[in-house]
Amino acid sequence: MQIRTTNVNQVRVKSLTYSSVLQMGDAAIIEPQADILAVQKQGTISSDKGFEFQRYPLFQVNLPFLYDAEIVRGFHNSDDPFIRVQSIDITAVSASSVVQLGNNQRVHSLARQKHIRIVPNKAR
Repeated sequence: MQIRTTNVNQVRVKSLTYSSVLQMGDAAIIEPQADILAVQKQGTISSDKGFEFQRYPLFQVNLPFLYDAEIVRGFHNSDDPFIRVQSIDITAVSASSVVQLGNNQRVHSLARQKHIRIVPNKAR
């Protein structure tokens, strides 16, 4: 991996949430992970009991790492040891995402999300 210096004049990020990464410069490995359980309750339910991660198989399963079927090997050589960027404007980065200016050997991101909506039964 060719090491270069990242030179950024201005970065504006409005929102960076849920295990996301803003990386300026080189890194070896980035592995953000976000386990998200979103519960929308309507009515008089006020307890969060019963909404533990352990109750939902989605958060217990060991997911296999999926390798790309096609491996592309290449050699890139830049005569300029700098990555130069004038301005970056990012609205939002969320749920185990990566914004990186620089080199990286490996990025492995995982986001698991379970949305539950609880609405009261309406009398007929």
